[in-house]
Amino acid sequence: MSDTIARPLTAKGRRTRDRIVAAAADLMVERGVASVSLDEVGRATSTSKSQMYHYFASKDELVGAVVEHVGDEILTFQGSLLEGMTGLEDVERWADAVVAHQRQGDAYCGCPLGTLASELAGDPQRPQPQIEAAFADWEQLLEEGLSRMVANGRLVADADPHRLAVATLAALQGGLLMAKATQDESSLRIPLDAAVDYLRGFLVG
Repeated sequence: MSDTIARPLTAKGRRTRDRIVAAAADLMVERGVASVSLDEVGRATSTSKSQMYHYFASKDELVGAVVEHVGDEILTFQGSLLEGMTGLEDVERWADAVVAHQRQGDAYCGCPLGTLASELAGDPQRPQPQIEAAFADWEQLLEEGLSRMVANGRLVADADPHRLAVATLAALQGGLLMAKATQDESSLRIPLDAAVDYLRGFLVG
């Protein structure tokens, strides 16, 4: 994903900006975008107000950078699981890893990208293009893996990788939201198992 900011930065400046964005992401995902100010991010990162405005002309610009940061982190994790996907066993391994990742924390925290998207939806001043791009890239990882399964004969030739990817990602997002709301692992496990079972119906033989 491209950086929200267009101003050239030194290596040190980029590290500072990245540190600010990472801290802002933690605060905004945990507490909500609306409740986190630029001043608070500055205090959390020991960054002066003038420095903050050097890197971000407005809070909206920072929010856009946060969305890109969150999307990149998700794609790094998901890519490590999906880029080599060639069979249903890889999809099952991915589903297990997603559940295990949620289990690592003190509570089921849901999807940070989904959390941001829900809060920012419908606001024309917010970074909808970055949100759409992050979900599109995530969906593409799934679609490419499913396309490989069609090409190698694991899925039937008339399976639609795009539709299957959308359905699988939707099941994941719904499960993450429900698990966060209920703090119950089964709320995530059941829809992921259902998504895998749906894909199983397209297996050759």
